[in-house]
Amino acid sequence: MVITLNDKAIHDAFNGPFQAYRDEPWAVDWRKSYVAQVELVRRAERAQWLDPAFQRKLWDDNPVANIGPGRTVNVEQAYTDVGLSSRLLQIRDTSMEGDLSTRGRRLQEAYDEILGKVYQVHTKRRPMARLVRLMAAMFPRDMTCLMDGPRVWATQRLIGAPRLAGDFIAQHAAIRQRIRDAVGDGSNVADEVDQSIFAWFLWSEIVNRPDEGAVTVEAKQAASSDIPSLSLLPPNAQRRSLACMTGNVSVLVAVVREAENGITREDLINVILSEAPQINAKSAAIVISQATGGLGLIHLVDGAFRPTQRGLELLFATEPEEVLRAPLIGRVFGMGQLLLRLSKRPEGIGQMDAARWLQTLVPTWTTTMPGSHIIVWAKVTGLVRSEIVHGSQRLYLTDDGQTYVSALPADFEERWKIDAKANELSVEIPDVVPDEDRSRKSYDANTIIADGCFLDQASIERALRLLQTKKNLVLQGPPGTGKTWLAKRLGYALIGEKDDSRLMAVQFQPSLSYEDFVRGYRPDGSKGLELVDGTFLDAIEQAKREPKRPYVLVIEEINRGNPAQIFGELLTLLEWDKRKKEEGLRLAYPRGPFEQVYVPENLYVIGTMNLADRSLALVDLALRRRFAFLTLEPSFGAAWQSYCKSKGAPDELLERVRLAMAGLNQAITQDLGSQFNVGHSFLTPPNTLANSSPAEWKEWVRDVIGTEIKPLLLEYWYDDKRKAEDHVKTLESCV
Repeated sequence: MVITLNDKAIHDAFNGPFQAYRDEPWAVDWRKSYVAQVELVRRAERAQWLDPAFQRKLWDDNPVANIGPGRTVNVEQAYTDVGLSSRLLQIRDTSMEGDLSTRGRRLQEAYDEILGKVYQVHTKRRPMARLVRLMAAMFPRDMTCLMDGPRVWATQRLIGAPRLAGDFIAQHAAIRQRIRDAVGDGSNVADEVDQSIFAWFLWSEIVNRPDEGAVTVEAKQAASSDIPSLSLLPPNAQRRSLACMTGNVSVLVAVVREAENGITREDLINVILSEAPQINAKSAAIVISQATGGLGLIHLVDGAFRPTQRGLELLFATEPEEVLRAPLIGRVFGMGQLLLRLSKRPEGIGQMDAARWLQTLVPTWTTTMPGSHIIVWAKVTGLVRSEIVHGSQRLYLTDDGQTYVSALPADFEERWKIDAKANELSVEIPDVVPDEDRSRKSYDANTIIADGCFLDQASIERALRLLQTKKNLVLQGPPGTGKTWLAKRLGYALIGEKDDSRLMAVQFQPSLSYEDFVRGYRPDGSKGLELVDGTFLDAIEQAKREPKRPYVLVIEEINRGNPAQIFGELLTLLEWDKRKKEEGLRLAYPRGPFEQVYVPENLYVIGTMNLADRSLALVDLALRRRFAFLTLEPSFGAAWQSYCKSKGAPDELLERVRLAMAGLNQAITQDLGSQFNVGHSFLTPPNTLANSSPAEWKEWVRDVIGTEIKPLLLEYWYDDKRKAEDHVKTLESCV
């Protein structure tokens, strides 16, 4: 049952059970050390404060709270930073007088400032718990000993403390003020410390309740700690993955908010459909399943859905994603396993490799889709981050992810496995899939023009026909002709909607290899090697999962690498008439003796090629044979002028720019060749320029000429600088 304590309940708890709690031997020692630390911090003079040994006492040997994950964050370099120490002293001596919102704001600003001075300068991980502990000693009247956001928000909600602007640090002041209002003002440091410890008591004794059926994995924490609270269900009781859709967190927040006063299932489905119009009623029911058994955010009470305690914390939190971390790990099979595996692989894991590995953990998973959903949730909630390395997505554990790994039991890997027999009885949760009638807005040639393309509809439709028949298309042209922009929009038009989950983009570069793009061996973090799939095999795998839906791979600057070498044997399989399973080939690095790979017919490849790059060799004839080629030219005609006018560009300025660019490109064609012309993208205005004054338009044109076009012309005429500068002056004369 969700409760909020009134003044009397807070007063009675403080003067009753908390007094007995505080008098336990361990609590007496904690309170004594806590008070001594506050007194030490309060009395320290400047010379003592700046001493590195004293700074160690502040950052490391601080008895205000225990730190577990925070212990691995090394801040030793900060001890000798006199500027940092001096600023901390200034903050300590800053008056905290003022109304509640002012005090909360000052706490948040101090925390953010010091964290910024330490993180990345003295340590590669954020010393959040250490800094909270330090501030608790510096500001005993306004801080509590709660070490993280989830505990702060939960306690804040429990006692009905007001929500202040700012993140969780600002809320400490609200919690302390609420406690003072209920139990009275403290008369000395010991009283202030008691009220801080009381906040921990409220969280640990009232708020911190394990989910029903959860396994006890650790002893109850007595004194305050930064170790996250996890409520782990047994492995066979956990959800088998949890589908994730675009905007899932905001939809869950809306679900909980609408449930505050009770809501029927039918009305809740309507709420979900209004928040996520891309899904249907069946998928909306799956979202309800997410919010109930999946994450424990709402439950049925007397026939109506109402928020659980965790659900209300979701509404209270500045970053709702943070509230979802613990239930995702505790209630969804695979999340804890993914984090633990990443903690052992600091070099990262390929995203598709991680999804395939997760698939091996559950006997009933026949595809990588459930594992892919887990990865998406891990990224959405900040437990994992991804980077493109050598053209392929790799996953890395974040600081927050590492913090939660530290809360997993030591035998997690051995105990949290799926029992195959029990698994037969478990229910698979279906994926959330878009309903065709309620899907995203359609995307076609007309949409491309509406987005700002200066080609006519016939040219765009021709490009789409080439792509549909040849399967592979290269957009080539001078710089600034919108090749990458158009490549992605042709992809959306082929897909039929603006769906980024079915369009992948990668950039070729001279150092890119077959091992990066297709498959190769990488260090596995334990002095061994593992086979890792690259972007191309990832795209093939995704397209094969949904053979009736088109997928698009955009390769920017396809001629900056060596395409024949990068594609390897798969270059042959790109041909439109070899897009079938029986044409499959054995890869240079096979996963097994019988593995053969083919390129599915629903995977389309769009490349872009800058014809003006002198560093590139001629395109391999093998590539030309397998791709259709479409040349884009500079377009300063009627479509460009109409678009610029729609943004408020002055007619006279547009005409002068058009004539100047026509003259420049004519000179370039005669001297260097048309492939070196300057495209319209340079002088196509951004949305931020809309409705600007004529003077602002002229200033923008000058900036583009001086910072974008001039360097390009100097590179073109690297052996005749005067000629380049003469052309620049001619351009500048138009404004």
